[in-house]
Amino acid sequence: MKLTKWKVAFFLLLGSVIAAIGLVFFLVLLPSDAEKPVLAEVEGETAFHVTSSKAELNQLVTYYLEKEAGNAPIDYDVYIGEEVELYGSFPVFGTDIDYYMTFVPEAMEDGNIVLRQEGLRVGLLDIPASYVLKTADSAYAFPEWVHVVPEEQRIYVSLGEMRLDNGMRVKAESFNLKEDDIRFAVLLPEGATQ
Repeated sequence: MKLTKWKVAFFLLLGSVIAAIGLVFFLVLLPSDAEKPVLAEVEGETAFHVTSSKAELNQLVTYYLEKEAGNAPIDYDVYIGEEVELYGSFPVFGTDIDYYMTFVPEAMEDGNIVLRQEGLRVGLLDIPASYVLKTADSAYAFPEWVHVVPEEQRIYVSLGEMRLDNGMRVKAESFNLKEDDIRFAVLLPEGATQ
């Protein structure tokens, strides 16, 4: 049997293609020299730092109050301006009396927020702020992590008790409304990074 030039060229080309496929297959099976990076250990809790404006915080507060209230009616409004403002009403002798209270917020070292009662308007009546706070606390469905202390004329927002659906927690780092400097730390659940 005589080999012609075309047969020799065909077998050389076929051998070259098979060799090239074999080489590619061999190179794919070799282990890569890329190493998976090792995550650095972080001391303490892992946190993401978030800044917010008053406008963004107003939207968040409104959303959260509606979510927390569920089917219960919300008879009060919260607005964050130069101070934290609480608008509501309470019954006196069969009629509802509107009130307006202002609070100065402060981020505490433990990451919670304290609202110190600053101003109160109840028409022309001279009603103690502690009475209004006590009435508001008993009449309204505040979230369980909001603690009204009428005797101190303060409201404590215990962010440490507020749990998000994904297990994360929130801590206040700065709450300066005049400078619009509102900063929070969002903490991952323990063991989430391991």
